[in-house]
Amino acid sequence: MRKKAAFALLFTFAFVLTGCMNDVAELYEGHAYDTGVFSENYYSTWNDSLKNSVAPVAKTYDVTAANSFQIEQDSDFAQLWSPDGFADGKAEPYYSYFADTPHEDAGYGYGPSNNLISIDDAFARGFLSRLYDGRIQCDGYYAKSRVQIDGAGYGALFPKEMVNYRYFALSVRGADMSVNNNFFVNVNINLTFYVYNHDIALYVPYLFQMKNLPIKTNYNSQVTIFGFYFAGVMGADVNLLKRASGMSITFSLEGDYEDYTIDREDETEGKEHFALMLYEVLLPKSTWN
Repeated sequence: MRKKAAFALLFTFAFVLTGCMNDVAELYEGHAYDTGVFSENYYSTWNDSLKNSVAPVAKTYDVTAANSFQIEQDSDFAQLWSPDGFADGKAEPYYSYFADTPHEDAGYGYGPSNNLISIDDAFARGFLSRLYDGRIQCDGYYAKSRVQIDGAGYGALFPKEMVNYRYFALSVRGADMSVNNNFFVNVNINLTFYVYNHDIALYVPYLFQMKNLPIKTNYNSQVTIFGFYFAGVMGADVNLLKRASGMSITFSLEGDYEDYTIDREDETEGKEHFALMLYEVLLPKSTWN
C-alpha cells in the first residue's frame, strides 16, 4: 500500500511539474523573442482553433478619430469617458502616463491601475502575460516587455471568457532595422474578438478596423496608446462581445512604403523589415468568467 501511495504521489508531482514546465517553456522557450536580434524576435503564433475553427466575420466596425482616443501625455487622459479620465490637481489621484507603479499623492500609473493581471490573475501565465502586466513602455525591460509582430500578427485564446467590458486600449510603437530615429509610420490595425458559438462549434469573429494610425517608430521607449469604447463604436451591438474568448491582431501599412516589408519571411534585396512592438493590451474594468 505504501509503495502504491508513494507511486501515486510521485505521479501527481510529475504531472504538476510537467504543467509548470509547460508554462515556463512558453515564457522562456530558448529565450525566444528576447534575443536582441530583430529578425529572431517575431512572435507569430496562432491558436489552432483560431486558424481552423472560425466562422466568417460576423460584423466589421470602423474605429475612427471621431470614436477613439490617442494618449501620448498625461493631459490626453481627458479624452476618456467619466469616471475613467484625468483629474487635474495634486489633491486628487490621477493617472500618470509615465508611472509604472502607483505613487501616493503623485498619481497612479495608468498601466498598473488597469492591467489585465490585476483584474484576473489567470492572465499572469504564459508568454503573452507580458501584454497584460501593466508595463506600457520599455522602462529598461527591452524585449521582455513587448511582443514583436509582423503583418500576419498573432491570435490567442484568453484564459477565461470576457463577461463585461468598457473599453480597449493598445500600447504600441513601430520599429525597423535602420539607423533612423524618431519618425512616424502610418499603419492599419485589425483587431478581432472571437466569441465561441456552441451551436455551430465555431469561433465567430468581430472585426475592429483602426485605419491610418500614425505610429511612433524607433522612438526608443516612447509609445502611443490607441483605444476606443465598445459602446462608442458598436452602439446597439455592444452586447455581441459577451463571452468573447479570443483575440487577434494583424496590421498593414498605409501609404507609400515600397522600401518596407511586413513579412518576416521576405528576403527581397533592398527591403527593410518593419514590425509592430506591442507593449500592453488593456481592457479596463472588464470582468471574466
